[in-house]
Amino acid sequence: MDEQLAGVTVLDHSTVGPASRCTQILGDLGAQVIKIGPVGGDRWPPPWFAYGAGRRTKRARFDLKSERGRDAFLRLASHADVIVDSFRPGVADKLGVGFEAVHVHNPGLIYCATSGYGQFGPYRDRAGHDINYLALGGFLATQGTRADGGPAIPGATVADSAGGGMHAAIAILAALVRRAHSHEGVFLDVSTTEGVLALTSLNVDEYLATGVEPGPGTTLLTGKYACYDVYRARDDRWLAVGAIEPKFFANLCEALGLSDLAKDQMDDSKQDELRAKIAEAFSRRTRDEWVLLLADADCCVTPVLSIAEVSEDIHLNARDVFSEVDGPDGEKRRQVAPVIAGSLRESHYEAVSPSQSDTAQLLSSAGLDDDEIASLLEAGVIE
Repeated sequence: MDEQLAGVTVLDHSTVGPASRCTQILGDLGAQVIKIGPVGGDRWPPPWFAYGAGRRTKRARFDLKSERGRDAFLRLASHADVIVDSFRPGVADKLGVGFEAVHVHNPGLIYCATSGYGQFGPYRDRAGHDINYLALGGFLATQGTRADGGPAIPGATVADSAGGGMHAAIAILAALVRRAHSHEGVFLDVSTTEGVLALTSLNVDEYLATGVEPGPGTTLLTGKYACYDVYRARDDRWLAVGAIEPKFFANLCEALGLSDLAKDQMDDSKQDELRAKIAEAFSRRTRDEWVLLLADADCCVTPVLSIAEVSEDIHLNARDVFSEVDGPDGEKRRQVAPVIAGSLRESHYEAVSPSQSDTAQLLSSAGLDDDEIASLLEAGVIE
């Protein structure tokens, strides 16, 4: 499979969060990702196995608060195609490495500023993490509730991965297509919260159209109907039912021996009765017995797998979604392989240690001679 982004160089100022999710995607599509860090190491480095274990990643370290360190970075940036940052709004400009400063050296560069709330607006300077963006984008309000009535906390970093990371990657890919014709760079203002809003748009648009505010248990997709819910099996493991279309629900009812219930699928007054009868039926067998029984019933039922079960699932493994990685400690481990459609999946990768630095080699490729690089190293403005 061709690497669609072969030849594209991405400078990444992030260590974790949406921007790192974005550059992982770009790297998996073939781009060369260069992680930019401070001299002396990252304050909160992620574990080596996070964010693709450094697939197709190099590392460079600069003291951006020094003039010589900043100038060395700008030399590297003059040869890049994309910069992705996760600074708070205005920080890159204060350091002298923001879009305007870089654009002077590289007019075709695509600069993607990935932040929690965007580059302007009342919340632009506020700190946040995944849960904050999910809360502000309306996502948390539509989730199930905890025992105390509060919204359940999702176990996945939905905001970082999709709301921010995929949002940024899509924007960059579109900008690369545009640049192929215009030869012009662009500044991209990616708000992770707005990405979450897009993920929640079915609920938001429903409210805007009808004036009825969705919440847990009030709409089809938030658990109002028995045909879209989770059910406990006899062994206390769970099954997910997504039988929205009438034909799928009829198939499910028939398989459960409850054919007479199919006609009441969307009857609001019958949902408690439907849910109780379906729950009682599922409680008669173990989860995996139901999985085998319903495999060919065409009724949208799947097991709720634990993370350990996901790693051993026969379908996922048949699609080669796991790769073997050589860790910096010399041990071989499995991890999730590139999964974006069109990305190059290899069976084996070598992890890049967070302490690695390729600064000298990268600056040499950018045109600095050995004496210049040695002087920068001696001054402590690169590592």
